[in-house]
Amino acid sequence: MLIAFLFALAALAPLIAPHGPNIQQLTKRLAGPDAHYFMGTDDLGRDTFSRMLYGVRISLTVGFVAVGISVVIGTLLGLISGYFGGWVDTVVMRFVDVMLCFPTFFLILLVIAFLEPSIYNVMIVIGLTSWPGLTRLVRAEVMSMKEREFI
Repeated sequence: MLIAFLFALAALAPLIAPHGPNIQQLTKRLAGPDAHYFMGTDDLGRDTFSRMLYGVRISLTVGFVAVGISVVIGTLLGLISGYFGGWVDTVVMRFVDVMLCFPTFFLILLVIAFLEPSIYNVMIVIGLTSWPGLTRLVRAEVMSMKEREFI
């Protein structure tokens, strides 16, 4: 329900937001909540409520794209590893072990240092660094399914 509510807010942000998210009114800097600014303003006089509504769009996009990339890579590698077994499983799982030995935060910083910082690069990097756990999970499920009686 919460995710559906956030999707509705993101879709209706242009209709719900009382002000534009980037409109500055320097005379209203750091204003408290009132009838015009439900959550007050920031240090540049921008409406905090409007900025939060538009920020939901960015947050949901980053989350779903990063998880989508992770699910595709993790599921494919887990299925291949669990189904074929043998040397294929060994190679895939050693690659997963190598990926798991590097802290995710440092991998993200390393990639962002070499690429220009943008929201697209962040989504890709998060997706490319969060798949190893899912690979292990899918592999284990495929291997357990292969041992069942009906297979």
